[in-house]
Amino acid sequence: MDVRVCKNCRRLFNYIYGPEICPECARSLLENKEEPKNILKAGLLKPLDIDEEKTFEQIKDYIMANPKASVAQIAEDNEITPSKLFEWIREDRLEFSDDSASAWFACEKCGAKIRSGRRCNRCKTN
Repeated sequence: MDVRVCKNCRRLFNYIYGPEICPECARSLLENKEEPKNILKAGLLKPLDIDEEKTFEQIKDYIMANPKASVAQIAEDNEITPSKLFEWIREDRLEFSDDSASAWFACEKCGAKIRSGRRCNRCKTN
């Protein structure tokens, strides 16, 4: 379990999986009967986070349309820094396709090749 900063209210919380939103903000979303994937439409994120989420959605759509694109190409075509892409990949929000031969990370615990996140499935369960 990681400690992360809520993307909405900026409070620290214990992160397990899913969107990086604290339990209080998640509860607020549920009370408004909005699905987490519709968080932008719900109007519950602050403006900075809305811009970031829109950029993320744009990047995700680009990757779906261009699955063999390199990190450099994605960054250049979408005017975003490669470090931001790597941040999303490490957060398990994006992952490299099997076709991306040069786009692999090493598991932080055992060194196995992984496509996203910080640890391989075997190390996550141990």
